[in-house]
Amino acid sequence: MHSQIAKLSLDRFKTLPKTGKPKETEWTVLSTIVKQQDYQLEVVALGTGSKCIGRSKLCPRGTVINDSHAEVMCRRAFVCYLYSELNLESSIFNFNKEKKQYVLKPNLEFHFFTTYVPCGDAAIFSKQTVEDIGEALLFEDKNDCTPPKRKKTDDIYRTGAKCLNDGQIQDSKADGPDYHVLGLVRTKPGRGDPTSSVSCSDKLAKWCHLGIQGSLLMTFLEKPIYLSTFTILSTTPFCEEALNRAMFSRLNDVSLTDPFSRHLLAVSVVNCEFDYMKNKGKTACPSSLSWYLNREVLSSLEIVVMGRKQGATKKQMLSGKSALRICKAEIFKSFAKKCIELKLGFLREKMTYSMAKALCNVYKENKEILLKKFGTWTRKDPKLLEFTF
Repeated sequence: MHSQIAKLSLDRFKTLPKTGKPKETEWTVLSTIVKQQDYQLEVVALGTGSKCIGRSKLCPRGTVINDSHAEVMCRRAFVCYLYSELNLESSIFNFNKEKKQYVLKPNLEFHFFTTYVPCGDAAIFSKQTVEDIGEALLFEDKNDCTPPKRKKTDDIYRTGAKCLNDGQIQDSKADGPDYHVLGLVRTKPGRGDPTSSVSCSDKLAKWCHLGIQGSLLMTFLEKPIYLSTFTILSTTPFCEEALNRAMFSRLNDVSLTDPFSRHLLAVSVVNCEFDYMKNKGKTACPSSLSWYLNREVLSSLEIVVMGRKQGATKKQMLSGKSALRICKAEIFKSFAKKCIELKLGFLREKMTYSMAKALCNVYKENKEILLKKFGTWTRKDPKLLEFTF
């Protein structure tokens, strides 16, 4: 099944137009989410990219994409796919009229595929052996969260993601084998302008505990939506033990309340070729792609450059006419539209994005439990979440 997921994902990417894809001299990361329903597999969301914008470019209108890494672009596309399915004719949801909430149909799962190891904690592991990572990279005592020390003779695969400034533990400034500390929340690097986006390892860990749907969509769902498997290409350095640490073992003993719970991923490495893998002779592609399955529109493909729709002028951005479907502002509009359709009385004319995110109390409470276990997380300026629909 993992091989089928990889093949379907790569084939879907090949069907997309050339615009926005890397040149022959460029590399990118590809991530997808694949639906499995009644033993049939179908790609429903796709993202590419490796870029983030810095803090100085964050947008208070919610129309700019802060994080354009493939995993995040794919997840945003998946959220749009879910909104397109919130209807009585849905192929994936049943509707509970009494609760005014949707629940996934039986025999339905979602699988995650990526061509490159997620940045952050999952990308840190020994180069000695990928198969046998050894105790040097694992907490000896699962109840002891003291970062382990690494032998100075071990070299490691590294990540560009940086420890949060407010964290109690930091990486060593020396570029040696003990440079990276394990198990920490990290932010993605920015060229001269630091970002506020946590690493893909941290975001995936969050999705494995709180679901991939987010707080707004949780308002309409009886249960969160979790991923079942993780498939990655053999052409990228990868260690399953490091992935397990990043997703789960560093969050041991976290106690969430119903309907949230830890969802372990079945992991597999497959032998397939992706033409745009990272290597020394290539540069990072400046653009990102998002695509999702939506049978109601001709095209759900979007090209993102520096967090904005490719080709959009500053005037168009200010007016909101060129806003991306996957941006916060447009997703907020989808949320408001669904609230009106379901006649939910809590929607108010001047409701802000931050107010809407706080509506689902059970999600909010469990998120706080999880972030407390992480120990630290990025806190954005509240003014960035005060836009309305």
